[in-house]
Amino acid sequence: MRFIVLVGPAGSGKSTLTAELADTIESYGPSVARVNYDPAAEKLPYEPEVDIRDFVTVDEFMEEGLGPNGALIAAVDTSFKYVSEIRDKISDINADYVIIDTPGQLELFAYRVGGPVVLRAVIGDSPAATVFLMDAVFFEEPIGMVSILTLASSVAVRLQLPQVNVVSKSDLLREEVIEEVIPRLGEEGFLSGLIASMDNVDDFVRNLARSLSDALYVSGFIGEVIPVSIHDPDSLSKLYAKLQQILAGGDDYIFYDYTV
Repeated sequence: MRFIVLVGPAGSGKSTLTAELADTIESYGPSVARVNYDPAAEKLPYEPEVDIRDFVTVDEFMEEGLGPNGALIAAVDTSFKYVSEIRDKISDINADYVIIDTPGQLELFAYRVGGPVVLRAVIGDSPAATVFLMDAVFFEEPIGMVSILTLASSVAVRLQLPQVNVVSKSDLLREEVIEEVIPRLGEEGFLSGLIASMDNVDDFVRNLARSLSDALYVSGFIGEVIPVSIHDPDSLSKLYAKLQQILAGGDDYIFYDYTV
């Protein structure tokens, strides 16, 4: 089994991408298990093979008087009691790939102790990678790019997994951004240069943003950024190819080769 963990801010499209990416992978031959790990989910665009709501839900904690955020924290923490059962259900399915759709409230999942602990327990020793979804709205200007990439780097530190950074809903972006900006983000200093040329922000914000972008380059975090749209099958195939390279590389890199 190889695990793909989808994370990102609320509204970035994790559940929708879970559905579409699973279908794309299956179209190449491998089997996929879809895991909903959001105990607050109401409706999903896919039918999960494993669902955290079968074990614990946010509603039961809200009925005890907790607010939505507190209830989600309590539900994720409580799910640790069921990790063995959840892992057994996933193992019984024995799919080639397991996609985990994480809670919408990223900060409550990634930055609390419970989220990373539960995630590591579910994955165990299996190969795993994170897909971080960055909403297209952040890529309309350099300040937005550095802010969401900084958040992505913070999540990579928290979850400690290989991470693929994806621009979701890329069909909403201008062609110039897709063809001329995003492909060059991995070039040393490119984003820093864009920020330096901005004249519509004050000096403090510009200097802070440049310092953050410089740190991202020094750390080697900004590599390939993949624009993905559920309306563009080729972009989904490219994402699958990147994940395949990470999770099934070397001698095991034999699955359904896709040239990008």
